Amino acid sequence: MPSLSRRFAVLPALASALLLASCAAQAPAKDGFAKQAAQKLLPGQQSPRISGSTGVLAQAAPNVPAVVAPAGPLRLHPRPEVDCDQAKCVALTFDDGPSRHTERLLDHLAAADTPATFYLLGQNAQKYPQTLRRMVVEGHQLGSHTHDHKALTSLSSSQITHEIDTAAAIIKDLSGIYPNTVRPPYGAHNTQVDALIDAPLVLWDVDTLDWKHRDPAKVASIAMQEVRDGSIILMHDIHESTVKAVPELVKQLKRQGYTPVTVDELFDGQDFNSSTAYTSRNQIR
Repeated sequence: MPSLSRRFAVLPALASALLLASCAAQAPAKDGFAKQAAQKLLPGQQSPRISGSTGVLAQAAPNVPAVVAPAGPLRLHPRPEVDCDQAKCVALTFDDGPSRHTERLLDHLAAADTPATFYLLGQNAQKYPQTLRRMVVEGHQLGSHTHDHKALTSLSSSQITHEIDTAAAIIKDLSGIYPNTVRPPYGAHNTQVDALIDAPLVLWDVDTLDWKHRDPAKVASIAMQEVRDGSIILMHDIHESTVKAVPELVKQLKRQGYTPVTVDELFDGQDFNSSTAYTSRNQIR
């Protein structure tokens, strides 16, 4: 497994946990998935989110709960683990955000106890730092969609590296979480791009075309027509119409026996390698 895949830096994550614990105390999460995720950032819970802990409490600032310092790689467990070899798993992914609509999307996902993976633009992440922190508190996965959405195949090697490194640094600084997967804008990649990205490239096999039709009913309809076990569904949280589509889409997916998971969960137990592009759980491109 590559060094970046499903691994998080200890100190940034520790700092993030302190910030997030404070946020969670100020704004209690809803019952279910979101509440459980927020609780697991705090010490003294029966099911801590930090595995491999030394059990040593790090001293926090006044009025901020202490957190447990991890001994090894940090892995988040906001919900009971899902075995995608047994369950029909599907990953909901959202590109180009955060935006002014993302908080409403997080409300919908929390109400449905449903995780998602957000492929964030560095330039947009800077505008909505609290939204990134909420994503982490509520158990969603953060990925990189580069800094400002340039087609990587049109850039030089140094420009590609700049796009990836800049976005990663911004996301880590704001959330404490290093984005351990990358989605290249437009899905555009080649051997040069692949070689320069030290993380899995996550594409999709279900394109809802939400950017084109801006119709909530069509988002759900297209997704349900194309979804398969192990699918990665592409959407964009910059569109209000997409956000409106999510409650019905999640309801239909669950009715058909699908379990929404993060990208990391979708590939858990599978080969998931850096510099390699994946369109679904079982497809490499």
